[in-house]
Formats: sequence, structure tokens, C-alpha cells
Amino acid sequence: MAQRHWNEVRKLLEQDLLCDSLKGRVRYFTTRYRKSHDGIGRVCILVDKKEVINMPFSIENERYAETHKRKKDEPDKSYQEIHEKVFGDFAEKGLYYPGDFGFALDAFLSADIQESLRSNNYLVRMLAIMDRRTGKRTLEKMGPAISGLPEWLQYFYHLRFESDGIVHAHIKTQNEREDILGETEKTRR
Repeated sequence: MAQRHWNEVRKLLEQDLLCDSLKGRVRYFTTRYRKSHDGIGRVCILVDKKEVINMPFSIENERYAETHKRKKDEPDKSYQEIHEKVFGDFAEKGLYYPGDFGFALDAFLSADIQESLRSNNYLVRMLAIMDRRTGKRTLEKMGPAISGLPEWLQYFYHLRFESDGIVHAHIKTQNEREDILGETEKTRR
């Protein structure tokens, strides 16, 4: 994908691709700390002005530290195997760094919506579930299948279901979604 300016990407995500029922509710935010030695920053996703996903640069350091720690505990496994497992564990908890969002965004924008909805990358799936091209019939079919997904990702499914008025027995109320969000925040600390 060609290099894009953040304002262009944000407009694409918040206006052009976001479903009508979530417009004005979901916002994307990025910042870069220019005075730091390497210009690090973070990406955030806000829902109803509340920070739901925070992707600080420090997550990358935490992943590598965890990989090295596990490598000492499991010397017979390759570094790549351990790194992939650590990456998966962090993804389950919704712990990403800004580069992960960039890779997911590239994958999302270069794939069709059905492929994005089936993606193994949870960030791609999150973007796809909030996309206007994901129709109500598609949403209704996927309701029961989300129970095995990470709770932070279920939050976005439930948000979309609720915003489009899709009712399933397994759909959580606003308070239950906030509880999920609170539990996700606790696992991040």
C-alpha cells in the first residue's frame, strides 16, 4: 500500500468505511513523541470518547522481553516458535504496538471484506466488523461464532450488533460490555 498521511487514513476509517450506525462513536487516534530519541508513539481506538484499545510502542519491547524469558525456560524451541506464541498470547489480550496496527490496516485495505472477516489477525477482523460493507445478514450469521474470540474483540462485535439493532441471546448488554472492557484493561496492567 502506498504511504498515506494519518488524516487521510483516519477519514477513510471514520467516515468512508465505518458503518453508519457507528459514525461519530468510533474514533482513531495516533500520536508520535517527536522529542524522544526514536520518535515513538501510540495508536488508540476510542468508542464513545472512551479509550478502548491502546497500542503503545512499549508493547514491542514487552513482547521481546517475554520471548527472551520464555526462550530461557524452553531452550529446545526455536526463537521463532516462541516469538509467534508470545505474539499470539499478546494478541489474545489485545496488546499491540503501533506497527501491528499499520500491518493490519494494510492487510484490511488490500483484502475483500469477507477475507478480512475470516482473518487470523484480530485487528483486521476488528476493522472488518465495523466496516459498512459488512451487512446485517452477515452479522446475524456470525453471532454464535464469536464466543471463542478474545473478549476485547467480542466487545467490537457486540458494539456493532447493538448499533445495528441485532438481537441474539448471547449479545451482551452495555454494562456487560463495559465489564469485558474493564477485565481486558486489568489483564493489560
